[in-house]
Amino acid sequence: MISTTTLVILLGVVAIFGSQVNCAPSVMPTVCTVRQVNALPCMCCRKSCWYGMSEMTSGYFGNMPGERNDAEARFTIALMHECVKLECSEACSHR
Repeated sequence: MISTTTLVILLGVVAIFGSQVNCAPSVMPTVCTVRQVNALPCMCCRKSCWYGMSEMTSGYFGNMPGERNDAEARFTIALMHECVKLECSEACSHR
């Protein structure tokens, strides 16, 4: 189970990540081609968040999120949601 201290630290990392969104290019992985990004920018941004946060939390937990307990999976999904809100607001604003 995730301790409160660990949760606070990881949420702090997300807050720092979020504050850097407008300052630097995205740190999320590129999962779409340039053509796909031009055609479907929102979907590509969401996929980048999905894969990036999954990769980050897998490295942190040492396993796929949710393998040990549901708290890991819920935490990863919360990070993905925050990433989409912070990273994809411009790409998804036309909806």
